[in-house]
Amino acid sequence: MDALLVTLLQLALALLFFGAAGLTSSWALLRGFKPRSVVLTGFGTLLLLVTALFILGRDDASKFPWVSFQQYFEPRHFEEEWKTDREAALKMGVAADKLDGFKDDYQKYFYDLLPGWVLAGCLVGGLLAYYVFSLILSRVTPRVPKAMAFREWVIPEPLVFGLIVAGILKIAAKDHGWMDILGSNLLFFFFVVYVLGGFCIVSFFLHKWRLPATLRVLSYLILVQLPLDAVCALGVLDIWFDFRKIKTSRPEIAS
Repeated sequence: MDALLVTLLQLALALLFFGAAGLTSSWALLRGFKPRSVVLTGFGTLLLLVTALFILGRDDASKFPWVSFQQYFEPRHFEEEWKTDREAALKMGVAADKLDGFKDDYQKYFYDLLPGWVLAGCLVGGLLAYYVFSLILSRVTPRVPKAMAFREWVIPEPLVFGLIVAGILKIAAKDHGWMDILGSNLLFFFFVVYVLGGFCIVSFFLHKWRLPATLRVLSYLILVQLPLDAVCALGVLDIWFDFRKIKTSRPEIAS
């Protein structure tokens, strides 16, 4: 019962945050912002709210936020968090041996990558807010045009330097030092960005080839089941090859 209540509260909080992102996105749409700027508006709103929640929810919230953030990645803090989460999972009936075997993966892919997950989630949330509220407002007022098709998005070329910086940090970092954690989070975030870019390219060609809706959905399902590295590489390579040949034909994309 407690787990269900926590889940419902988390869902309500997520909807509240999405609603706030929708309000700021709606404001940006009504002001005539370009699609990319609208998405960034929603992204920024979500990031601000999540960061505020993180700071206020800490036991040491009275300290300077950066101190709170640093302490999150101290080994001692992880052990405390893991002990609490482990006890909760044991009460739910999860086997102790499975939990202990999952500990390293949990720290590497979830705990240490928390900032990357937050940034990626806020970006996807900003994108969803743009589409949902564009759909609503475009039916209410002519001031808001229909949302730009997903297949027409192009990742700004300078963002590739984010991947380069992440790679340099990972190479130069000591094992599990702050540079290693920062590099991992940057790498994860930009990986998500270019995976989205890769799916935009796939969507473009599925539309161009006029495949039936069933085959399009099946194609996406197949891609999701496969390693996403190839989709990410497609998004990165688009910087040089411009697979869709639309960078120079759409002023919004180039801006």
